[in-house]
Amino acid sequence: MALVFYLFSPSYSYDGRREGTRYLTGVTHKPPIMVDPASTMYAFPTTSAGRDDCIWIFPQHISEYYDSHYNCTTIRFNNKQKIKISVSFSTFNNQMARVSMLHMKFSQKMRSMETEYPYSNLLFPPTPLAAENRAPYNIGEVEESDDDLLDFSQIEKDPRNKKDK
Repeated sequence: MALVFYLFSPSYSYDGRREGTRYLTGVTHKPPIMVDPASTMYAFPTTSAGRDDCIWIFPQHISEYYDSHYNCTTIRFNNKQKIKISVSFSTFNNQMARVSMLHMKFSQKMRSMETEYPYSNLLFPPTPLAAENRAPYNIGEVEESDDDLLDFSQIEKDPRNKKDK
């Protein structure tokens, strides 16, 4: 349950999120961070988070990225803007893979918690539970009658609904 505290605490901190990432993935240097577990919003740093030149990237806003040579990567965002950052393509690709791994590990952990504690998980509500504890409805039990039928198929053909011209 320590993971839940790190990732869901309303007074979460960067250190708590970083520790949650380390717990799930083992990543200790430049770890990706889950910003919001409910919307699965993630971010990762381009350098050590303590440096002044650190840029935080939100992968869900990236439409494409490619190598720009000389240890640079160009990123095109969903809004069509492009930026060039001084991070090698392989390092950037590695950071994207780490975000993907964090997302996968977090989802797996939440699913296992859902199985163990089916009523305590608000992100993934239990799907196999039904609202009613009875057999499926038997359509044959219902008597068919046109007395209470609301028929809208003839509305346009009814002359009473036409406007006088």
